[in-house]
Amino acid sequence: MTRASEHSNGASTRERLAPAADVEAIDLRTRDGWSLRAEVHTPSRESVGVAVLAHALMARRSEFARPASGGVAAFLVRRGWRVVAFDFRGHGDSHPPPQRRAAYGYDELVAGDLAAVCAFAREQANGDPVVVVGHSLGGHAALVAHGSGAAEVDGIAGIASAPPFLRDHEPSRARWLLKRAAFASMLAISRRAHRFPARALRLGSDDETLESCEDFERFARTGRWVSRDGRVDYLEALGSVRIPVLQVVSVADRFECVPECGERFVACCRGPREVMRVTSTHGGGPPPSHMGLVTSGRVGAVWESVERWMRRVPLNTTDADRRSPRLGRSSLG
Repeated sequence: MTRASEHSNGASTRERLAPAADVEAIDLRTRDGWSLRAEVHTPSRESVGVAVLAHALMARRSEFARPASGGVAAFLVRRGWRVVAFDFRGHGDSHPPPQRRAAYGYDELVAGDLAAVCAFAREQANGDPVVVVGHSLGGHAALVAHGSGAAEVDGIAGIASAPPFLRDHEPSRARWLLKRAAFASMLAISRRAHRFPARALRLGSDDETLESCEDFERFARTGRWVSRDGRVDYLEALGSVRIPVLQVVSVADRFECVPECGERFVACCRGPREVMRVTSTHGGGPPPSHMGLVTSGRVGAVWESVERWMRRVPLNTTDADRRSPRLGRSSLG
């Protein structure tokens, strides 16, 4: 069942929140040897669950630390969540195995990175729910990781997380042509530079690999959202997502995840679904941008609503027999 709600993010009464107690930097090893840098934020009180923060394309885990006055990670910790904020491979402080080429695409983020991080989060949960909070790429990759059986979690909150490369979910032909042109241009630039230079172009904090750009362009060109070897149909995998799913969209997002696309995307899942439309920021200001849903200092009421939804997520006992084995970890402080 899908429930849609409008969210105006007006003024709200804020409770006094306890400060976070501890932050530990660690490396998590994937099955193919990558080291994913993560920060584990432990609340000063008994935790209510584990929140895995998965960042957007051309970004890194630090997006959840913005603004400097207190980002999403700090907010959730103060509400009692143990938070695991991590860098996908090739982003932030993550790094490949020694003497290995740092090539990867969409498949590796799904079956490698999210599998490792979510398995670690389950170890930390002590019987409490594990909820992925994924922004854009982080959200739709988490959904197909769960649906394909790569990652076992209890709920997924997608923040503007409809894939822009799915034609059937885009109601506007004009906007679709712009998206196709954008992916084609992204690939052309990447082939010349052997990567997509997001930092040089001031489009993000982190570059993307040529292989990733090839994957995104292939999805858009062929209309098939499948793994590189054709064995995993990601769109079909959404039908196996029966856990609670939240999609948060902004009416100001005119390209990456317009509200209609976000609604159509989560409708492919089979569990309880809710769509939250954000129509303004604090005090009746203009609605946040695609990145502003996470990084703006004026969307506190939105995150209060997201956190209340997270608290309602039950433990997914049907997947208990599929829980992943323990994975390598090294502490950095």
